[in-house]
Amino acid sequence: MKTILFVLGGKVVNNAPTSHFLLRTQAAVQYCIDHPSEAVTIVVSGRWTSVTERYVDTEAEVAKQYILTQLPEVTVVKEDISVELIGNYAFSKPLIAALSPDTVIIFTSEVNKPRNEVIAKRIFADDLPYKFNVITGEHSDNEVLVAKERDATTLFEAVFEHVEDGDDAAFRTTLLYKTPYYFKGIVDDKDFFDTYWQGGFENYISARESRKKL
Repeated sequence: MKTILFVLGGKVVNNAPTSHFLLRTQAAVQYCIDHPSEAVTIVVSGRWTSVTERYVDTEAEVAKQYILTQLPEVTVVKEDISVELIGNYAFSKPLIAALSPDTVIIFTSEVNKPRNEVIAKRIFADDLPYKFNVITGEHSDNEVLVAKERDATTLFEAVFEHVEDGDDAAFRTTLLYKTPYYFKGIVDDKDFFDTYWQGGFENYISARESRKKL
């Protein structure tokens, strides 16, 4: 039984994982402790939260070091190109597929699960045997955050409607050259979010600022 534990990137403070990123990382560690007979590899994903920000280490490196302090013998594979959730999936998929897993466990919170389900269905498609492990219900009743997740899902569906399910290379190409997440200064933030975000750019900024307070 070859299991991949997929840890999505997240918030880093003082070069340590925090918030739900920490919970996802801890959940992966606990899974390894609870399943000692399984052949487990942990894939950690994420560079920074923005192409304009810099940290001492990438999110993936921070998570890797945290995991290795708990489990020195575990194998940890890093994906540290992505700067957002869609990229976590698109850039990690080739690494995960190369490991030929029997199952991929994706750690998520209840509030983020619906968007993760949509993204995984489109990018992982039928190429990887995945399932979700919900680690917390925190913020699931927060109307602002729930609305942001819904709007982010709508944006994802609109931007990638031309991409076939499972074509992770096309997802990566679209991210790299047609979104401001990666092509900063070339793809204009305001035009992009006015086109794809429910309520436009100002609503997006408001939702993002509200999320930072959580």
